[in-house]
Amino acid sequence: MATTATAPTRDPALVASIEQRNNTFSTLLRLIPQQYYVAATEEELDSRWMKNKKRKTGDEIKEHKRRVKQDKLDPSNLPGADVEMVEEASTSSALPPALPALSALPPAASITDLRDRMRAKLDGYKRARGIDDNEDPQSRDALEAARRQRRGEIRDKRRKERKEERKKARVEVTAKTAKTQLLVPNLPKPDDSISFPSVALPSATKRSGAPLKKLSNPSQALAHLEKHNAKLASLPEEKRREIEEKERWAKAEERAAGGKVADQVKVLKNAVKREEKRKGKSGKEWVERKKTVDKSTAMAIKKRNDNINSRLDARRNKRLGIKDKTKAAAGKGGKKDHKSRGDRGDKGDKKGRPGFEGKSGTDKKKRAAQRA
Repeated sequence: MATTATAPTRDPALVASIEQRNNTFSTLLRLIPQQYYVAATEEELDSRWMKNKKRKTGDEIKEHKRRVKQDKLDPSNLPGADVEMVEEASTSSALPPALPALSALPPAASITDLRDRMRAKLDGYKRARGIDDNEDPQSRDALEAARRQRRGEIRDKRRKERKEERKKARVEVTAKTAKTQLLVPNLPKPDDSISFPSVALPSATKRSGAPLKKLSNPSQALAHLEKHNAKLASLPEEKRREIEEKERWAKAEERAAGGKVADQVKVLKNAVKREEKRKGKSGKEWVERKKTVDKSTAMAIKKRNDNINSRLDARRNKRLGIKDKTKAAAGKGGKKDHKSRGDRGDKGDKKGRPGFEGKSGTDKKKRAAQRA
């Protein structure tokens, strides 16, 4: 009698533990990029290190590049893609239901549709203005000319109306105003006008303007007054009295008006004396000023001539080798002048600018002797 072997029974706890460990290791292996544990194919190596290999044609190289790029952009070939898909599946179950998809926008109109719409709008504008496309162009030009002529006639008519209105306004201004008729007649005005008598002064008649002649120069006014008085003295008694009366009134009127009358001989003589005195004083001042100016001019000319002569002498002496006597005399004294050129190390025969030589030592000695 043959014996049959019984298959061993699997422990469910052991199977579950093995599956759990397998899943753990699989998850860890998925985290490692494929390039570290998957060997690269020959095509990948050629594409990386042998890009310009001569055994491949240009079309093959292009196709290979396209395929590599497509595989690179494929999401399923990225490292960790399985883990991301699992996580997305787990998170998608926990997310709330998605919102309804938005309806797509209508497709954009083509260029022909847009042109048709533009033509339809233009046709509508033409119909609104009363333009017919079937109308003859010549008749259209005639209508435009008629409209322009009508506008010109209206403009001329308005211009004529404005001219007539301006002309009418000028005529109304120049026309005499008619008397308005009143319902009640005008009453006669009482004759109550007051008339003031006019005073006829003796000077109102033609008078001699000689004594009232205004002269700003006192000497001229005095001469004129003396001449007038002499003329009055030569006239007869009655004539002289009449003229004096008229002059008296004329002077009173002039003074009342705020004017000045020079009719006093004594006052004019005093004014003439004051004027002559002022002129004499001014003349003296002018003469003195002129003398001062002439003197200063002469001194300046003399100084200039002296300077020119001294320069000429200095040049001649330098050319002939003659030393200046004044400097030599000053140098022979007992005490040297500290301000001389010799003490400063300059040449003895060198002469400074004429007019600025300064004082020599002998002059100082003379002044000291005079003080003693």
